Amino acid sequence: MKNIEKERFQSDCLTFCEMNRIHPLDKKYLDRCLRIPNDGIAVKYNCINLCNTYYPIVTTDVFDSSVEKAIGHYDTNNDVIVFVYIDASTYVTRDWNVFTALSKAGYVLGDFPVPLSYDETICDNKIRKKWDSLPRTTF
Repeated sequence: MKNIEKERFQSDCLTFCEMNRIHPLDKKYLDRCLRIPNDGIAVKYNCINLCNTYYPIVTTDVFDSSVEKAIGHYDTNNDVIVFVYIDASTYVTRDWNVFTALSKAGYVLGDFPVPLSYDETICDNKIRKKWDSLPRTTF
C-alpha cells in the first residue's frame, strides 16, 4: 500500500509541475547537487558548539498545499542554493550554473532555510566528501 501512495504522490508532483510549467533539469545539473537524504544531514557549526540536522523541505507523501508552496521553488544564502525538485526531493548546490538552469526550467524564489550556507561541517564522512567534491561557481 505504501508504494501505491508514493507512486500517486510522485504522479501528483509531476502533474502539478507540468500544469505550472516547471520542467525537469538535465542530469548534468542534478549531478552538481547534493540530494538531502530523507534521514537528513547532521552538521556541526564551527563557530559555536551546536549540532543540527537538515531535513528535506518536503517530508510527506501527501500532495497538499505545503507541497505546492515548495515544489519548483528555490532559495539562496551565502552562495548556496537549495531547491525542491519536480519529484519533491530537496537539493543543495554551490554551482550557480544550476541556478541559471533552475530559472530557465520555471523555478521561482521561495522562502526556505538554506542548508550548508553557514559555517558548518557535515558529520557524515560520505556525505561531506560528496559535498566537497561538487563544483563551486559564482554568479
